Amino acid sequence: MPIEGVSGIRRLPRLGKIRLGIKEKSPKTGSLYPKATEYFVVPPEVAEALGTDFPKELPIMFPTEDETQFAQQWLRCYSLTQGLVCIGDGVTARRKIDRKTVDIAGRDTKDWVWKEGLTCNSAECPLYLGKRCRKVINLQFLMPTVPGLGVWQIDSSSFYSIVNINSMLDMVRGLCGRVSFIPLTLVLGPIEVTPPEGTKKTVYVMHIKQDVKLSELQAWGQREPTRVLLPEPAVEEPPEDLFPQEVLEEGPITEGSTSTEDISVPMEPIEAFLDDNDPLVIGWNIAKSMLQELKITDKQVADWFQKVYKIEVRLMDFGAQYPGGKFTNSMLSRFCDSLVAFQEQGRARKSTTVA
Repeated sequence: MPIEGVSGIRRLPRLGKIRLGIKEKSPKTGSLYPKATEYFVVPPEVAEALGTDFPKELPIMFPTEDETQFAQQWLRCYSLTQGLVCIGDGVTARRKIDRKTVDIAGRDTKDWVWKEGLTCNSAECPLYLGKRCRKVINLQFLMPTVPGLGVWQIDSSSFYSIVNINSMLDMVRGLCGRVSFIPLTLVLGPIEVTPPEGTKKTVYVMHIKQDVKLSELQAWGQREPTRVLLPEPAVEEPPEDLFPQEVLEEGPITEGSTSTEDISVPMEPIEAFLDDNDPLVIGWNIAKSMLQELKITDKQVADWFQKVYKIEVRLMDFGAQYPGGKFTNSMLSRFCDSLVAFQEQGRARKSTTVA
């Protein structure tokens, strides 16, 4: 019999990422930074299928009607040392907080926690005003001419790309009644823009086109689509068009600087996010209590976390009042289950000895 809420779920695997830039070395710092390209940067298998290492067009299909799955759009803030540190929708945000300073996590952060329900207002946010936070789209799609069963992902922070894609999705849906499993072409092409400083420049942005006749496109819309669920988009890595060079190069904040690596964002008191009723904190307290009750050794703790999660955790880590950033709900839950199993084994051995 099918399992309610489980057996009916279908997910497509993610085959890889297609990029909008390459990594180059900064002549000033020697660090690598992304530089936008005039073509899609594709893996070897995609290049072979398309017949070019520098494609400017990709044949694509969207595997679902739900744009919140295949075209997620958020305000995202990235740090060189911490990866994704804040994500919001313009009203509320989720931010990675340094437990010690109660500011956004930065280069010196060792212990952090995600805080939900914060205010997201780009007009006043120093991260957005400092150009560290941008509007980002995570686009996921099928490529029917490329071997492999799964989806590919492209990330972009280009205003023009986001508007172009959203506009074309509305047009295709209006013509066909849907956007899923309609053959489309994702294009990377030049446009001329005028930034706030007033100097015109050419940038390469994405848009979607359809090469068949309108009647053929509408015929595709009459075919029965297939419903699938996509994996959550990979978001830890910033898109290649997110940062100019000066933003990527870490350094102290100065007046007028666009780098915000060390910027301090006022936060609520620490009690606002160290909630003892939080499931993570509850699991943490249960684990601490069981470690003490069962007299678990430092070696046992270190061996378990190394074997199961390939991370370094020691018994002294559980001496803190709250869990560090390396711990998750699922991790602590699994660890507690192992402690319970260890406890039951001890009781069974004791019972056998008494008998």
